[in-house]
Amino acid sequence: MKLARFLALAVALGFGISWLASAAADDKDIKAAVLKLATALEKNDKEAAKKLVDELKKEDLEHVMELMKPPAKNKDAIDVVKEGIEMKLNALSKKAGDVKASAADYEKMAHIVAAIAEVASVKCPVGSKMGDKDPKAWAEWVSDMKEGAKALGEAAKAKDAKKVNAAAKKITGACNNCHGVFRD
Repeated sequence: MKLARFLALAVALGFGISWLASAAADDKDIKAAVLKLATALEKNDKEAAKKLVDELKKEDLEHVMELMKPPAKNKDAIDVVKEGIEMKLNALSKKAGDVKASAADYEKMAHIVAAIAEVASVKCPVGSKMGDKDPKAWAEWVSDMKEGAKALGEAAKAKDAKKVNAAAKKITGACNNCHGVFRD
């Protein structure tokens, strides 16, 4: 009897370790695919971008969005800025300050936000209007996120703090509006 319990425990433990390893690999695959998508968008490689969006639309959008969280809260977050993309956008929307030293990081961050927006554009959680949840509103907020990301990249490249601030406000506004309705 003890041997049977031991074997059952060993099998369960093996499956658990295997599942955790596969989940970690999936998170790393999502991160790698989003980074590739960001590069494809930056290079205006529409064919590669479409292929990567098709690959990423199979993933849970929450896992894609988690890449914007602070690295301290999500080991697989994209650490282009130490506090995480979401926190940095919130800070920039309040005050951009001197962007010269971080312009390249902000530009890269903009491409990543654009990549995440591309995935979000094909992942609306409802097919038709359900109360406040409206696919048209989703599409509008995703469009605002994309426009904000493009503006952020251009502003960062120009090292224009006022435009960085405005772009960050547009992105965070779109995110906050969408999350206010669609996040459960």
